[in-house]
Amino acid sequence: MKSSKPVHLREVWADNLVYEFFLIKEAISRFPLVALDTEFPGTIFQLNRDKSSLSRATPYENYCLMKWNVDLLKIIQLGMTLSDSHGNLPSFGSESHYAWQFNFRDFNIEHDHYNAESIGLLERQGIDLRKNREKGIDSSDFGRLVLSSGLVSNNSSTTWIAFHGAYDFGFLIKILTKRDLPSDLRSFLGMMRFFFGWLARWTGEGGQVLGVERITGHQQDLIALTLKHSEI
Repeated sequence: MKSSKPVHLREVWADNLVYEFFLIKEAISRFPLVALDTEFPGTIFQLNRDKSSLSRATPYENYCLMKWNVDLLKIIQLGMTLSDSHGNLPSFGSESHYAWQFNFRDFNIEHDHYNAESIGLLERQGIDLRKNREKGIDSSDFGRLVLSSGLVSNNSSTTWIAFHGAYDFGFLIKILTKRDLPSDLRSFLGMMRFFFGWLARWTGEGGQVLGVERITGHQQDLIALTLKHSEI
């Protein structure tokens, strides 16, 4: 049965990163569904074709576009929710459920590439880029803790969930491997299977087919996603 406790975000910075991963490791066996969402500085590269034909881009073209952008850009935030099959989130014995928001220091607006419109939107939604630079997480530290947490690997019991998640998983693989994405789609999919298991695709507007409920309105707060139905 799904609990009615409120959901609160656990803001993660460099100084509490290790402790928050301790909590995640404690929770993962009971809450093996992992919802992922990232924020990054927009996209720099676009396919050189009219909008009406974008849907006809080949998988190879879409992968190359994603790779060029992920290789060039740096992550700003990553949201993560752990859930069980009834939609319950960890509470750690408190009166609230929790999800995590990881804030990274990698992006430097003075030196790094970005899409100005996307950065403006993120700042209007409350992301403090200066605070991220001063107090944020080094992505290499995050990657090391993910690898030792039980969240990833082909024999992990976790199931990963994302909406339009190519860039989300692209950035996460870049962090985990500490290198640019593979040059070809087949190698990338091999990495996906190694870290996250087999892939499945669900379609349905807004997640309604799966009975997905968004608890907050902010895009990166897919971290506040819950899954209503154990059948999925």
